[in-house]
Amino acid sequence: MPASPSALSAKDALTLSSSAVVPIALPPWENSKEALAPDEGGVRQIGVARVLETMASADKVAQLLQWQTLPSGQQVAALQWLAADAYGLRLGLEFAALPAMAVFRVYASPEASISYEVTGAALLERLVVNGQTGTRTWWTPDVGPTPVLEILLPSAVATSSLQWAMPQLSQIVVAPSEAEQTKAADVAVLSEKRLSNGCQQDVNCQTALLDQRDAIIRMVYVSQARTFQCTGTLLNNPREDLTPYVLTAAHCVRDQATASTLQTSWFYYSQSCNSLQLFAGHAERYSAARWLATSIGNDMTLLQLDEAPPAGALFAGWDASTQALGVPVAGLHHPRGDLMMLSSGKLQEDASCHVDYVGRTLDCEPQAQPSGGFYRVLWSQGGVEGGSSGSALFVNGRVTGTLTGGDNVCPAKDGLVVYGRLDQALPNFAAWLGAEVAVNSDLHMPVYRFQVLRSGGEFYTVSVQERDTVIAAFPNDLVFDGIAFYAADRAHDRLMPVHRYFNPEVLAHFYTISDAERQFVQTYHPTWNYDGIAWWSPAQPGDGVEPVYRAYQYVPGVHHYSVQTQASERWRADAGLLYDGLAYYVWDAP
Repeated sequence: MPASPSALSAKDALTLSSSAVVPIALPPWENSKEALAPDEGGVRQIGVARVLETMASADKVAQLLQWQTLPSGQQVAALQWLAADAYGLRLGLEFAALPAMAVFRVYASPEASISYEVTGAALLERLVVNGQTGTRTWWTPDVGPTPVLEILLPSAVATSSLQWAMPQLSQIVVAPSEAEQTKAADVAVLSEKRLSNGCQQDVNCQTALLDQRDAIIRMVYVSQARTFQCTGTLLNNPREDLTPYVLTAAHCVRDQATASTLQTSWFYYSQSCNSLQLFAGHAERYSAARWLATSIGNDMTLLQLDEAPPAGALFAGWDASTQALGVPVAGLHHPRGDLMMLSSGKLQEDASCHVDYVGRTLDCEPQAQPSGGFYRVLWSQGGVEGGSSGSALFVNGRVTGTLTGGDNVCPAKDGLVVYGRLDQALPNFAAWLGAEVAVNSDLHMPVYRFQVLRSGGEFYTVSVQERDTVIAAFPNDLVFDGIAFYAADRAHDRLMPVHRYFNPEVLAHFYTISDAERQFVQTYHPTWNYDGIAWWSPAQPGDGVEPVYRAYQYVPGVHHYSVQTQASERWRADAGLLYDGLAYYVWDAP
């Protein structure tokens, strides 16, 4: 499936656009690692919050930025953070004002050959607004201990229109994986060693769940400027449409602010049984996720990734039926952020537990309770450690729950752990995983609008890639307006295609759902370029569906579109316009 608006894309970048990179050196972190939260067999804290007084306000940041003008007319500035005692850094940019046409690039160093790029438009969609301050905070991906942030603005956009501060950053103070015992010059290059751990079993030293391993995700996220690790699982759905739903624990992620910081590792397992090498096909993804729902009573959260999974990822099957006591079970997880391990045992009993999300504690009743929301599992092999939280419980190869916590002992035999029950949590996730889902619930995609300065017309696209390309390539020719309405990016029952043509004479696009109009254009305007299907729209009005009106402006010869009834009334009264009436239908909300 296509990437969503908030996907962070990798770009080849032989050199930085800015020749002057302003360095910001961080003093050593003076606390001990004992200050980190205990793992308790659940989440694993690997990063701490650090205050940056030198960047605590927008005025202080403005004084650091050294804007330059490129031959293209773009304005550029770059900063680099240096932390000698860090494994990595995640920068917390707090935006008070963010132009949609800004471009942000993150490099591991000034010499890095790859940058990770995102537009202001994508960040405006991804980031939630702080209700108290009105700001939006973006946590950059962790690319190492010496990250460079480059900012590009079109010549028409004043640098003062971008206002941000960085009151905090998150410094990675312990190795993201126990396998990585020494700091590397560039932590983006993953270590090929793994921890020798008698409590765990390499997932590649068995055959039962080799397919399912490709559904398991090592998750890294930021909460209150601290960085944590958990495990998640890519799930299939009844439509089998490859929507990237991820199931994890609520005590890992339970709101959009946290989901917006998600960074994921895929195929993070050994090359072969007990190999000391990381699988050569491993992949990193730096985009975030959309928080969909949380089942507090079962400590479970459902997310939707903002970027398509890497090729080869498995959409795991799941079973929402009640599991029988004594059934064999297995867990796949990333203990202490390490390569994927397997634990196996049996489902011992039902459990009633309470999760303290503030104190990060787990309290379970001593007696079994079928309606208590959890399963208690007795291990016969393997165990769980910090970073294992949120990992899936498999029965007959299908997901039946997610790990909340429990005993973290070595050797792990006879250890007890609890998993949230999918059969009880499913009603909370039925809108996405249920068999009876709304026909169009997964089809509402934003359609973006640009104002074309030269022709006075409008350009629309449902493609995120095309939107970002236009923003980057034509900063002085088109003005990004944001989301105009919602439509579908693929064919579906009860939807009709909207076709797009480009008129090179006046630099304007024409959109139509009518086959008769398409025939007219092909006959009388053969020079117009057919761009293909722009998007699919509802075939008829209904709940949540609204009309798009269209008018033709005689000079310079462009069409205008609007969902506002007031606009259609103005067009009727304008002698310079020909009112075309209803063009097609769209959705008014996602």
